[in-house]
Amino acid sequence: MQMWSKLAFALLITFAPVLSAAPIKVLWWDSTPEWGGQALNAYRQEMSDYLTAFGGGGIFQSTYVGSETPGTLAAHLGANTYDVIVFDATSPSAKFDAADLDAVRGHYATKDNLLLDGTLYIRSINYNSTTEFPGPGGDTGRLTANEIYQLGARGGGIMIGTDHDCCQVDANQILNGIVPGASFSGFTIPSTDGQWNGTDLLVTSIASVTPLNVLNHWDSVPSEAIAPTGVFTDFFGNEITLFSQVDVADDPGGGPRYSYISTSWKPSGEIIDIDDPDDPNGAVPEPSTYLLVASGLLVAVGRRRRGA
Repeated sequence: MQMWSKLAFALLITFAPVLSAAPIKVLWWDSTPEWGGQALNAYRQEMSDYLTAFGGGGIFQSTYVGSETPGTLAAHLGANTYDVIVFDATSPSAKFDAADLDAVRGHYATKDNLLLDGTLYIRSINYNSTTEFPGPGGDTGRLTANEIYQLGARGGGIMIGTDHDCCQVDANQILNGIVPGASFSGFTIPSTDGQWNGTDLLVTSIASVTPLNVLNHWDSVPSEAIAPTGVFTDFFGNEITLFSQVDVADDPGGGPRYSYISTSWKPSGEIIDIDDPDDPNGAVPEPSTYLLVASGLLVAVGRRRRGA
């Protein structure tokens, strides 16, 4: 990345808490097919609408676009700007062209935080009661809000969500376009043998999440992707490290643990068990308090199942 770009980015980070008093502008880009009615566009849009309404409104301003046509993303980004782009991408085929990838790199040039989620597809699908968004106890909805908030509060960035290895082509198109060599992979089956590597970012950010509810959601549709971790070089030649936020061993446990969610920032806070039955912050805040909590923080500083 050019020196001036890095300087501009540093200044953006420095003043982000003040500038972010405005809602975080989100583009929810849905390239996931409807999978015979299991992942209707309306189900995917539900997550975007949830963000806009979260905490009574005012924290996020999310725009939903559903398109599987290459070139439409570039056209849209040519006329609009966002703090965070969410790629809801669970397809067995390519959905983006060279112009689209150039547009994504343009966004990443100044908003280079990344969050990679191998569990996004099952978050809002027609499969069972746990996949009815916002999920058990509302916790998969709150997890989504925490993910987007962390990206926005850090100066903006990109979230890519997908599912297991039958359907990661579009997600990996976007990811490889900005971080060559980093890819989603695998087919995992979650067990209770796992941990969240920090509590104060994705689990207790602007909304407190009960880990057991998230595990029950994953376990009800056992086919999550492995999110890439490690040291890579991005498209601009800059080193980027992807850290695991949650590690889970395949059922029944005892084997290697795989990252379900990785980020370009280190997890923070105490480690908690993935099957912890308690809210790590105690009582979940009432919805009316979310806006107040978020405002204070700002100013102060996942497709078709196997066999389906």
